Amino acid sequence: MKNFKLFFLLSVLILGSSITSQAQLKLLSGLENGTYEALSKDMMKVSSQEMVVLNSNGSVDNFNQLVDNNNDIFVAFIQYDVLLHNEENSPELRKNLRVLFPLFLDEEVHIITTKGSKIINIEDLKGKKVAVGTPEQGTFVTAATIKRMSQIEWEDVEISSNDALAALNAGEIDAYFYVGGAPVKSLSEISKDSKLQLVNISTNGLEEVYTTKVIKKGTYAWLKKDVHTLAVPTLIACNIHEMTLDTRRKLNTLLTDTKSNIGAFEKSGHKKWQDVYTKSLYINWPYYYLKPIVE
Repeated sequence: MKNFKLFFLLSVLILGSSITSQAQLKLLSGLENGTYEALSKDMMKVSSQEMVVLNSNGSVDNFNQLVDNNNDIFVAFIQYDVLLHNEENSPELRKNLRVLFPLFLDEEVHIITTKGSKIINIEDLKGKKVAVGTPEQGTFVTAATIKRMSQIEWEDVEISSNDALAALNAGEIDAYFYVGGAPVKSLSEISKDSKLQLVNISTNGLEEVYTTKVIKKGTYAWLKKDVHTLAVPTLIACNIHEMTLDTRRKLNTLLTDTKSNIGAFEKSGHKKWQDVYTKSLYINWPYYYLKPIVE
């Protein structure tokens, strides 16, 4: 009987270990139909390991879940300005969070309004009702940072980026922020006859955090002229705090699979892969590097 109990216990332990090691890699992307989701699904298609793409409320939500490490979330898309914003209150972040892959994307800052609104440049937002996303979204941090640095006073309206268009069309707001890699899928699906337009953003000292970018006419069917704006780098980050051997294997595999398929992504994946750059002195954050796994 003792031998049977010992055999049963060992079987449970082995089975439990097997289930844990074979658990799917969870990649936290972002809003449904957003750029993060599209890029994540491209990565999932070529993955040599089981992988699932999860949606979230945005970059801030991703950061919180990554730091809390709940539900085995240890890899996620995060805007660079969200990391910097949180580091102000938590300097120890650099000990646990790493850039898994230097997948730096220039995510364009879209400020969307309607034609005839007389809002052409960001300065015209003064005194207007502007949707800035929700506190779970990176858009919320970006809008707050730009507002603080530009000293332009508009009225913040907390509405999710995915719901802001309806509010704009209903006249409840004058404009809204949407941070996403152009072309953003939801904006691409809007008719060419739409009355939407984008607002120009001058640098005005904002280059300390953001890069300058041009969203060219035709990027969206309704966009009739080039628009000067800003962009925020986005990266795939991981949490190495108390990282298990199995987690390291998964991260190594994700890193290898992604690197080896960049060329294929550029040809047949989301258009934003064409803007990926793998090296940047602009980003100052510790990296995750491949290391041999010793059993």
